[in-house]
Amino acid sequence: MPETAPRWTELTAADAAFTEERLPGLLGRLAEYPLAELESSTSPVLPLFREAGGPGLLIPTRHGGLGLDCGQALRVQSALATRSPSLGVGTMMHHLAVVSFVEYLRVHVGDDAPQWSLLAAVARDRRLLASASSEARRGDDALVPRTTATAVAGGEEFLLSGAKKPCSLARSMDILTTSVRVCSEDERDGTVALAVIPAGLDGVEVRPFWKSPVLAAAESEEIVLDDVRVPAVMLLPGGHPERGMDELQTRAWIWFEILACGTYLGTAQALFDRAAHAPRADRRALGEAAADLYACRAACAAAAGTFDAGASAEQAMTAALLARLHVEERLPELCSRLARLLGGLAFVTGPDPAYLLSAARALAFHPPGRVPAAESVGGHLAGEPLDLSIF
Repeated sequence: MPETAPRWTELTAADAAFTEERLPGLLGRLAEYPLAELESSTSPVLPLFREAGGPGLLIPTRHGGLGLDCGQALRVQSALATRSPSLGVGTMMHHLAVVSFVEYLRVHVGDDAPQWSLLAAVARDRRLLASASSEARRGDDALVPRTTATAVAGGEEFLLSGAKKPCSLARSMDILTTSVRVCSEDERDGTVALAVIPAGLDGVEVRPFWKSPVLAAAESEEIVLDDVRVPAVMLLPGGHPERGMDELQTRAWIWFEILACGTYLGTAQALFDRAAHAPRADRRALGEAAADLYACRAACAAAAGTFDAGASAEQAMTAALLARLHVEERLPELCSRLARLLGGLAFVTGPDPAYLLSAARALAFHPPGRVPAAESVGGHLAGEPLDLSIF
């Protein structure tokens, strides 16, 4: 273990122990590397996650996975991100793809249908799923995909064309899941479907996109689809985008918001653990920072608990957005305070504090934007329907 590997504090230790029970040895293996190596473009974090069985964390136990609920996944996500923010960011997109499948299959095919074999294979063979929705666009139609799936062979097959960026796990993915706009001569025309694509198919190309050194190990690159031919069964049907998100899409985004908050809180916990073991850290300031960190984490745990308890999609999304708004507001200032507690010498003599400060700030770059999210929640709590067009 390198001398720079931080020791856990009480705020982190319980989640680390929980994670060790589910993914034995992974945190120890991560601790063998300095943070700079874990976060580099040649990082070992994704192979280590794969070896430890991480791809099956959210797959139901009856299909070979570990069956974690949202609250449990939050704990693991935070612990892993404390060791490697890039690992947290990359794997939360794998989890988003997994839970999108799980939610869809539970509603549309039942627990005993053969379609579950794909997720069973993900758990058994430790495959990584990339979840590609972003097309690096802004505006009201940003989440209506320009990537198309055009029906051929009488509607039995589709040709997929378009580009997605940034897409995490781009170089390590075994399977790509991506939203597409369907072009056909039947009732599917104009709908948005979820395409499931083996990464090795002809026409799937990965191009460099991510130029920042921050979160480089998440492998967020551009994926180009050039007339990728897939059978119709590899498109999971969705709805018309003009009608807004359906309940399944909403539930998937709830998972995303909670796990994203947990990931970036793990980054803040990494700073806190270092500050707590700094030789001359101000104990009062450390306690005040701990209280802020605890409140942020409690908000996320409460949102996860609301979701796991079976709340409606609107109720659970409201709780998730409240947690997101609180964490995103508090995190930058909290991390700055923790960096000050570490001291100027630590900041100028090692790369970790500056890197963690930058990585924690990236929560603000995930959808939805802070202003529309606050307006949506405020309007809902004043009696209006929750506005989900913010995504």
